[in-house]
Amino acid sequence: MSFFQNLSAESWVMVGAIIVGPILSIQIQKLLEKERDKKERRLQIFKTLMSTRADRLYIEHVRALNMIDIEFYGRKILNIKFQLPKEKSVTTAWNKYKDHLIRNSSETPNWKEVGDEYFTKLLYAMAQALGYDFDEVHLKRDIYKPSYHMQVQVKQHEVLSGLADILSNKRPFPVLALIDKLQHDNQSNTDDRSASDANSKALQDERHLE
Repeated sequence: MSFFQNLSAESWVMVGAIIVGPILSIQIQKLLEKERDKKERRLQIFKTLMSTRADRLYIEHVRALNMIDIEFYGRKILNIKFQLPKEKSVTTAWNKYKDHLIRNSSETPNWKEVGDEYFTKLLYAMAQALGYDFDEVHLKRDIYKPSYHMQVQVKQHEVLSGLADILSNKRPFPVLALIDKLQHDNQSNTDDRSASDANSKALQDERHLE
């Protein structure tokens, strides 16, 4: 007991550092790993949006958009939400873009052009938050998309639109239309044969009378 009583303040500080130091080191390491993992997830979202920005209907693009609210949420301290200014810029840009996407395109003038502007601002906010020095013009214009991909997407849209019309009874199923045509053709052939048989019988009757 006298040993501890004889310890000076500097000695107590050293003892405390020896005990607490490793614990703090572990906690700091965990915190750094957590922040690194968070940044990696954010980067993955940004990379996905960048790589699919010419194909925004792709499921990977939609999934990335829906992860923004989670990954840029910020953090809670004592059950109070805190967001850094750059995180707030990202979620604000996403909320504006999301609000535009859910609007009816037929009721909103220049819906696509306005959506492009909102999407570009979202990418710009994310680039700033993640340390990329991109300007809005670069994000909007610097996109490569082969014309073949455009043609494929148009065909896919036509197929999906046609299928939707069939399921909603706006147009007949092609097989049913083909059956109707075959039935119509068969009926026409039957009528033609009946007419031909009637003509043949009439000729035979005339010959018989002669």
